[in-house]
Amino acid sequence: MAQGSSCSVCGATDSRGLVEVVLLGGAQTTLCGTHGLMHRRAAATATTVAELRRSLRERRDRTDRREGGDELGIALTEAFSGDRRGSDRRRLQRT
Repeated sequence: MAQGSSCSVCGATDSRGLVEVVLLGGAQTTLCGTHGLMHRRAAATATTVAELRRSLRERRDRTDRREGGDELGIALTEAFSGDRRGSDRRRLQRT
């Protein structure tokens, strides 16, 4: 790996976590471990670095997916919601 390389998606420069990947069209690029994993797991393989960036862009930019959902998702959200906690929890008393 060339010195000074960085992840094509997020710009991470820690060489211990960088990997080289070959895109569908044969182009090579560098990715951090996280984006390398996302690339390997992706249903469709990118052919260009620009296409790769679009497909792996920051997921926090997307809308909150917790709004809708199935019964399990709703139950889990309610179970771990801070709204339920408070007076029903015992607080440890120091002696």
